[in-house]
Amino acid sequence: MNQETKICQNCKNPFVIGPDDLSFYERIQVPPPTLCPECREQRRIAWRNERALYKRKCDLCGETVVSRVSPDKPYPMYCKKCWWGDTWSPFSYGKEYDFSRPFFEQFRELLYVTPHVSILNLNTVNSEWVNQETDDKNCYLNVGGHYNEDSAYNTYALYTKNSLDNFWMLNSELAYENINCEKCYRVVGSRDCSDSQNIFFSFDCRNCSNCLGCAGLRNKQYYLFNEPRSKESYEEFLEEHPLSSYKNFSELRARAETLWNVVPHRFASILRSNEVSGNHITNSKRVFDSWDVEDSEDAKHIYIGGWLRDSYDESAHGASELSYECASGGGVYNSKFCNFCMSGDPLKKIHSSDVEYCYSVIDSKNCFGCANMRSGEYCVLNKKYTKEEYETLVPKIRRHMADMPYEGKNGRVYGYGEFFPVEFAPYGYNETAAQDYYPITKEEAIGKGYLWSDYESDARYEFSDYAIPDDIGYVKDDILQKVLKCEVSGKPYRLVPMELEFYRRMQLPIPRVSPLERHKARMKKLLPRKLFERSCECTGVSSERGNYKNLISHVHGAARCSNTIQTPYSPERPEIVYCEQCYQAEVA
Repeated sequence: MNQETKICQNCKNPFVIGPDDLSFYERIQVPPPTLCPECREQRRIAWRNERALYKRKCDLCGETVVSRVSPDKPYPMYCKKCWWGDTWSPFSYGKEYDFSRPFFEQFRELLYVTPHVSILNLNTVNSEWVNQETDDKNCYLNVGGHYNEDSAYNTYALYTKNSLDNFWMLNSELAYENINCEKCYRVVGSRDCSDSQNIFFSFDCRNCSNCLGCAGLRNKQYYLFNEPRSKESYEEFLEEHPLSSYKNFSELRARAETLWNVVPHRFASILRSNEVSGNHITNSKRVFDSWDVEDSEDAKHIYIGGWLRDSYDESAHGASELSYECASGGGVYNSKFCNFCMSGDPLKKIHSSDVEYCYSVIDSKNCFGCANMRSGEYCVLNKKYTKEEYETLVPKIRRHMADMPYEGKNGRVYGYGEFFPVEFAPYGYNETAAQDYYPITKEEAIGKGYLWSDYESDARYEFSDYAIPDDIGYVKDDILQKVLKCEVSGKPYRLVPMELEFYRRMQLPIPRVSPLERHKARMKKLLPRKLFERSCECTGVSSERGNYKNLISHVHGAARCSNTIQTPYSPERPEIVYCEQCYQAEVA
């Protein structure tokens, strides 16, 4: 097969569909996409609400619960107990397929009449305000993680304890304001560190302890800004510059992050993997243009995924095979164009299979165009059929979708092979993960045909006449009753008791911005989900810009490294970027 070049019907930019892509589409019997990979990802995660949580009454039992669904949404919401209970049937909403109307019109009606579950979490204890989490205990406003305890404001944290404000934190304890760290104890303001303890404002350090403002260290202890110190000298510095002071904390962090840019950076974080491209890929084979992926094979355009096989275009999806254009689910075989479709109880190892164009369909098989349904089989638009009826009807619907596509906003056309129209999403664009990775203004969102939420709670707060002390040592318990003003958004925020206890235990200052703005600041520090073709910056004896001198001789000697790399570091960024061979020689 020859490659094809198409124009994305959303952003109008050209994109290439290669021979391997065409073979995959032919294998799963779908037409090639009409949107570029980035626009497809943006469309999928515009259906994923992670952190916009509200108080709302269950439309079945009337109890007020924490919900992903704001009170002004035009569709019903059931609390977890009711949604998973037996007092209602998703099949009662089933409807006949109407061949005189586009499929997506009919699906939208079903989506907005069926009850949505209030929040997605499982096996949690004293963790009412967590979403898309399992097995949390004493946690608050965690998102997308599992097996956490006494932690808050984390995104994608697994097996953490007593940790706050982290993004991708694994198997760690006493962690604060970190990105992509694992197996760490008492780590603060750091990035890409592992197997370390008592680490502050450090980057790419492994098996280190008692280091502050360091980068690219291995097996070191008592270092300040990459310079060795005696134990006594190191501790004296911390006494003179206590991190309990907001002023010291901010100044040291800024100084450290400047130093990070003058040591070689690995072109991409790819570990124990073969034939892969992207960033943060581990234990994988033949995985291309993918981000935050582990233990996967033969996959492409994956954005947060694990244990995938033969799958394309997945977002926050895992443990699946033959999956295409799916998001926020897992444990599924042969799924296409689905969102929040998964196994309801991983311990039972019940898996969904052969589901297509489904939303929030759990433990189901052979379903097409269904919404908010459990334990279904041979269903179309939530109506049950016999096996023979289903296998006759579904091919007709696919052909009908191609012959009578839905015409959406901004001229976008949705036939068979397209994910759900973004204007059908149950949430405003600003409530979803799309705003994290593809931030736009309200005016831009509306102009592009996306939804936007202006909902605000009726609760009103009067800011407290209170100045946060510079040092945590001067903060009293009465701060828990204060309404603080975020220095970025100007909106109110408050501390919760576990948060104050954490700052005191860690001897860290009170943050001056709200949890949401802290999350936004972390997201801005992430590398883009794009690849740039560059040359390795190693010139033999130093970096290209001369701001780093090589420590040892490389295999290419004093000559410039000839390797080209595909990296998320764009050419105009300040970091020094080395290929794997040169990085291993200098840092690892």
